[in-house]
Amino acid sequence: MRSMEQIRENKMGTEREGKLLLMMGWPIIISMLVQALYNIVDSIFVSRLSTLDPAALMRILGDLYTPGIETTIGDKALSALSTVNPLQLLMISVAVGTSVGMNSLISRRLGAKRFEDANRAAGNGLVLLALSAAVFTIIGLTLSEAFLNWQDTDPIVRLFGTEYMSICLSMCIGIFLSCGIERIMTAQGRTVVAMMMQLTGAITNIVFDRIFVLGLGPIPAMGVTGAAIATIIGQFASMTLAIIMLAASKSEVRLHVFDFKLQKRTVAEIYSVGVPSILMQAVGTVMYIGMNGVLRGLGEYHAETLDPSINYVDAYKTAFGTYFRLQSVIFMPVFGLNNAAMSILGYNYGARNKKRFLRAYGMLTLFCALFMVAGTAIFELFAPQLMLLFTVSPFTYGITITAIRTIAWGFICAAICIAMGTVYGATDTGIFGTITSLARQLVILLPVAILMAVTTHSIEAVWWAFPIAEAATLLLSSFLTWRLYQKKIKPLA
Repeated sequence: MRSMEQIRENKMGTEREGKLLLMMGWPIIISMLVQALYNIVDSIFVSRLSTLDPAALMRILGDLYTPGIETTIGDKALSALSTVNPLQLLMISVAVGTSVGMNSLISRRLGAKRFEDANRAAGNGLVLLALSAAVFTIIGLTLSEAFLNWQDTDPIVRLFGTEYMSICLSMCIGIFLSCGIERIMTAQGRTVVAMMMQLTGAITNIVFDRIFVLGLGPIPAMGVTGAAIATIIGQFASMTLAIIMLAASKSEVRLHVFDFKLQKRTVAEIYSVGVPSILMQAVGTVMYIGMNGVLRGLGEYHAETLDPSINYVDAYKTAFGTYFRLQSVIFMPVFGLNNAAMSILGYNYGARNKKRFLRAYGMLTLFCALFMVAGTAIFELFAPQLMLLFTVSPFTYGITITAIRTIAWGFICAAICIAMGTVYGATDTGIFGTITSLARQLVILLPVAILMAVTTHSIEAVWWAFPIAEAATLLLSSFLTWRLYQKKIKPLA
């Protein structure tokens, strides 16, 4: 039996909603901002391979080295990261999606005062994450070279991409377990602990990026391989701290050996939210691969019809990948708030407190919209300054600035849709999130991008496909949220 202290009313059922959202959200926001920052730092360092002396480049490239490669090596390194990014997104979508399902179930069980079920959800979730990591380890060891051969024809891009993908996927257990334990802490409102885990991994990664990518002292420059090694070291540092925190903490969720035995009902409940969340995020992998295909086709067309001295394929893929990393920083405050809101909304839905649920959702939507107004302004006003972080060719520099400024017009619509998606997860209606994600990234975005490329042959027109898709998805999400309200939220006490 739990003591009265153990079954005390959770702060998620008593604290003012706006204050609670910010109080729980700020540690997650900071940790996710640093997380996004180290993804950008990877790109910044690999883009500066052109600063290495010829001997270092010869060691990294081997027989692929040619005099003068310094002028384009940064574009090729960034293009390699952009090519691998879909597989990383897929891996992260499985880790985050499974963790979201675990988070939602734990929060709802704590709200209903079913503590043993909350423990079982946490234990089963960690086992599922470990099994998922094993699958991606096999993919990284066996399919990296084949994937790069399918995605690109440039031998240097293939070399860099294969090295990066094989290392990051084959040693991915760190990101899976740290993500799961972070969500166990977040489900209990312990977001400062989750922040410490994220910060540990991110800071470790940033430090080792500088050492391994460009070399320092006796350690030689390793290029893209060094960036992958730094990433893995950071993930293992985060996982180590997460395990220590979970074992040492005294909280509502307390794991025992029998909690790790998979139970069919618990697994089904985790995946009832987790699978739609995985699919919702995994759609981004398909979108990314599809967009790379559109950009590659348009780049090859322009290479034949415009200036043959410009590598349009590398430029367009690099522009998209660089934008994608920069926008992750803008979106992290929104994702951080939504991570905190998942626990708040799930708790109050489990407690059947309709008034608190709706107030929390209203504050979440307001904060998300305000963050994206600021994000849009930053991208519109400071795109050239942001691009100075990267060492790329002048043509790629200009193309990326155009992409940043154009795609940013869809940010506000996207943020509101993300808030609605959190409601779907908190109420065990993740299928709505899958529908909106499919519509946004596949049903609308890719066809519009293809249409723009085929009819206008303009890279600027392709970038406009993103704001168009966000606006259309907002209309669909609004309808689905109204349906959800009528079916599940309105009947609450």
